[in-house]
Amino acid sequence: MTENNISSASDTITMYCTQPDLVWDIVDKDGVNYVKQAYITKKYQDTAWIFDTAYKFFRQEAVKIIPKPQEAESPIWMYRDKKWAVPNAGCRRMHLEIPKDELILFDRRTWNKILNMEYVGTDEEIAAFEQEYKRQGVREPLDIMKSSFYPLLAQKIKKSWQHLFTDPLPEETYWQGAVWYLKKDWVVGEE
Repeated sequence: MTENNISSASDTITMYCTQPDLVWDIVDKDGVNYVKQAYITKKYQDTAWIFDTAYKFFRQEAVKIIPKPQEAESPIWMYRDKKWAVPNAGCRRMHLEIPKDELILFDRRTWNKILNMEYVGTDEEIAAFEQEYKRQGVREPLDIMKSSFYPLLAQKIKKSWQHLFTDPLPEETYWQGAVWYLKKDWVVGEE
């Protein structure tokens, strides 16, 4: 867990995770489950490049916080507030108790900005960046990330994403977390 994360007497943090029934069946049978990158590409198809870009950034930084097991190709997402872990058809929401030393916590709103390929920063930093890219004739940050014509602007966007790991945590309802695998021992129940 990073320095910006909580500390308390407990060794675990309550989180909620929604995964397909198949994943939970694997966790139940094998005791653990790891995500394969191919699942992400298959799931998101045409927009997979966005997730590949964001997840690549996350993986590169997250391994500096918690080493990644060889079997894990991508993190598994979860939330502190169960209202954000909404199960779809064929999925279940699980109540988990995650060991603090296995969990990376961050602001889910910042992560959503990264998934939208946005610049992350203070209001002033964002306004300055917006002026910079508009001077160059770019309409929105997604256009920067979709093309290879703006490598310096794309680099600035990606560098701004460090806020995900360096900014203090907000109130608990906005906590999102990531782990490299799901363990059966962490499952408290189904909700």
